[in-house]
Amino acid sequence: MRWSWLANAFSKLLRPGAGALLLAGTLSAALKAAGPRRAVAVKNLSIALPEAPPEKIKRLVNETYSHMVWVAEEFLILQRDPAQVLEWVAADGADILSRYAKGGAILITGHVGNWEITAAWIAQSGYRVTAIVREPDDSEDRGLIGSMRRRAGVMCLPKSATMKSAISILKKGEFLGILPDQHGGDEGIMAPFFGIETPTSRGPAFFAYTSGCPLIPIFSRRVAPFRHEIRIAPPIAWEKRATRDETLFGITKLVNESIERMILEAPGQWLAQHRRFREIY
Repeated sequence: MRWSWLANAFSKLLRPGAGALLLAGTLSAALKAAGPRRAVAVKNLSIALPEAPPEKIKRLVNETYSHMVWVAEEFLILQRDPAQVLEWVAADGADILSRYAKGGAILITGHVGNWEITAAWIAQSGYRVTAIVREPDDSEDRGLIGSMRRRAGVMCLPKSATMKSAISILKKGEFLGILPDQHGGDEGIMAPFFGIETPTSRGPAFFAYTSGCPLIPIFSRRVAPFRHEIRIAPPIAWEKRATRDETLFGITKLVNESIERMILEAPGQWLAQHRRFREIY
């Protein structure tokens, strides 16, 4: 199915208000009924919240479906006027971004809150930011999402790009955005995530170790439709260890801990349907 015409129509017609709420409610109900990857979401949230009773996990899973709808709908509506994201976001710690704006920094967040809105807010605030992304397999979807991100001011670098390409962005004194909360693949670093050793993207650790640029966690949470809180934390403090591999592991462990904190603050706004722990399910 081709989505470009539908996405373009929604981006032109929709606005924050009753119509957006009605559409989100309808789509959320349909998505909850279909329940794609519900079992995966239940498992992930149960790992993250081992003390939570089943009824709470069920409620949070349903929240994640509504959240996914709002991620897409907010990003579509943003296309009419990307600058409106500055009105949608209340930021804490924005001075940290300005402090590192000319020297380059690695911005890390998870698929928590609306990560598209977070990236757009950074770009619309006047910073040059490139996000490392996994591009859709379908060429039309890839083109559509890429053009929407560019309109919001966000440049993209595919995960398949060379490490050198990413380092060059940092050397230019720009921001490099990474979402390392998903499975790290065959080349990932085995590191604990919610107590489970699992492959984790080596990108944040490698880029920090190689470039010397700071790793800055950014947490995003939707407090209401079109209203978001973004918190920028001080750079992660890491130390060189006896070997390069030990150093990369240590950095990755700290990155995972920062992502865990983000998820625990807003578990219903985590993309829990991703198979993060492929080794155990």
